[in-house]
Amino acid sequence: MYLPHVGLVRIPAIGWAAWVLASAPGLVAAQVPDLGSDPQSRTASTQSPAGSGAAARSGSDQPEPRASGQWFEPRISVQHTVTNNSRLIHNGSGDQITEVMPGFRLARDTARLKGFVDYTLRAVNYARDTSPDKIWHNLYARGTVEAVEDHVFVDVDGRAALQPISAFGPAGGANTANTNLTQATSFSVSPYIKGDLTDGLSYEARYRMTDTRYDTAARSNVMVHDWLLQLEKRPLGQLMSWTVEAAQQNAEYTNGRNIDTTALRGRLGYMPRSGLRLVAIGGAESTNQLSPIRETSSILGFGVDWRPSERTSVSFERVKRYFGESHNAVAQYRTGRTVWRYTDKKSVVNGLGDQFGSPSPLYDLLDGFYMRTEPNAIRRMQLVQAEIERMGLPADMQVFQDFLTSSSKLQRLQNLSFAILGQRSTLTVAVMRSDSRLLQGAFSLGDDFSNDSKIRQRGWNISASHRLTPSSGVTLSFGEMRNLGVDTGLETRTRPFIFSWTSLVARRTSVGLQLRRVLSDGNVSQYGESAIMGFITHRF
Repeated sequence: MYLPHVGLVRIPAIGWAAWVLASAPGLVAAQVPDLGSDPQSRTASTQSPAGSGAAARSGSDQPEPRASGQWFEPRISVQHTVTNNSRLIHNGSGDQITEVMPGFRLARDTARLKGFVDYTLRAVNYARDTSPDKIWHNLYARGTVEAVEDHVFVDVDGRAALQPISAFGPAGGANTANTNLTQATSFSVSPYIKGDLTDGLSYEARYRMTDTRYDTAARSNVMVHDWLLQLEKRPLGQLMSWTVEAAQQNAEYTNGRNIDTTALRGRLGYMPRSGLRLVAIGGAESTNQLSPIRETSSILGFGVDWRPSERTSVSFERVKRYFGESHNAVAQYRTGRTVWRYTDKKSVVNGLGDQFGSPSPLYDLLDGFYMRTEPNAIRRMQLVQAEIERMGLPADMQVFQDFLTSSSKLQRLQNLSFAILGQRSTLTVAVMRSDSRLLQGAFSLGDDFSNDSKIRQRGWNISASHRLTPSSGVTLSFGEMRNLGVDTGLETRTRPFIFSWTSLVARRTSVGLQLRRVLSDGNVSQYGESAIMGFITHRF
C-alpha cells in the first residue's frame, strides 16, 4: 500500500484494531518470538538500514526496561540514496531518493500484558520523478493480553512490509520505485480460553481471524478464519499423554472461490525417557480444496521430539493428508559462540503464510543464542536488536523474499543458517531452498502459477561484520537468489553486494553509509544497479 504524500493512509479495519491494541502503552499486545516457533526466512538484505532504526550501539547504550515493565523509544531517520537505476530495469535512469522515516519501538512485559511493536513510516521523495512520491509502512507487532487471569487471553499479530509481486520481476526492497514491489499487510486477532479440568486434563477453545491484503490489483486478498477446540491430558509423572482436537478453517479470497477445511485429529504421546517424546497421529478431514465438492480423507502420521541437552533440540513430524505428505522438521544446536538452525516444512499456504511472521532468520538465530543467558523475552529482544544494529543491519532484514499468489499453494521450504559471534566480529550464513506449486483443482487467477505449475527458488547469503571501535563498525554482505519456472523455463538470478559503515556519533544519534551493487540476469529481468546511501538516525 502506497499513497501520494498528500493522501490518507488506507489500512484495513482489522489492521487498525490490531495495531492500536498492539501499540497503546496501556494495552500493548505483542509477544517476542519464541525460539520454539517455526522461523521462515524470506529475503534479501536490501531493506533500508535506517528504516528499522539501525544504529551502531555500544553495550552501555542499550536501553533497559523500566521498573513498570514498559519501554518506549521513538526515533526519526533521514536517508538519501543516489542510484543509477531507480526502477531496476534494463537501461534504467538514475535518481536521488530522500526518505524521512519516523518510527518507534514499544515493549511491555507485565503479568497481564506482554508484547513488542516496531513501526516505521517511510515518506519517499524522488528528485527526478522516476516514480510518484509515496508513503510505505513497516510494522512488526506480536503479543498477548491476559484478559481474565489464567483463563481468557487475546493474541494480536501485525506485519506490514514491501513484498515482490512476481517471482520473475526485479527483486529488492531498497528501491521503492521498483514496480514489482507492493505494500503487504497481515493482521490477526485470536481470542481464546484455556484451563485445567481434573487429573491432568486441560482444554482450549480458540478463534483466529487473519486479514492479508496487498496494494495491487494483480493479486487476491485473503481473510482466513480458524476455529479450534482441544482437549489434552498430560498426567504428571506418567509416560502416556493424549490430545484430541477439532478444527475448522475458512479461507475467503477476494477473487476465486472460498476454501473450507474441517478436521478431527488425535495424538497419542509416549515418553520412554527424559528428553524424548514419540507421537502417533490419526484422524480425518474434509475439504473442497481440490474440487468444488467436498472430499473426505484420512490423517495418519507420527512425530518425534528429542531434547538431549539445553543446547540441542530436534523435532520432526510427518503426516499423510488430502494433498499428500506434509512434514515439519526443526533442528537447533548452539555453543558458547555459535548457533546453528535447520528447518524443513511442507504445507499448504494461504496468503503470505508463516514466512511473513518472523522479523528475519538472523533475528531467530540471535534469539536462540541469547536464550541461554537471558530468559526474559523482552530483555532478550533488546539484546538481539542491539546486536543487529551494531552490525549495521535493519532489525527486520530478511534474507529471501517470497512472491505473492492469488490462491492456495503447496510449498516445501528448507532453511539452513548459522552464526558465529566473536568479541568484535560476526559471521552469518543462510541457505534457502523452496519448491511451490499450485494445488490440484485450485484456480489460477493471474499470478505466476498461470504459466508455471511449479516454481523453484534457491538462494544463499553471507554477511560478515566487524566492530572497528566501541561505537562504529563495518558490514559486508553478498549472496544470490535464483527463481525458476519449471514449465516455461523462465529464470531470474539476482546477486546483491553491499558494504555498510555505521557509527554512533552521540549517545542517541547514529550515522551510516552504504555502497550497493546489484546484478540481475536470466531470460526475464536483466539489469544492474549501483547506489550510495547515507542516513542519520536519532533516538529520543
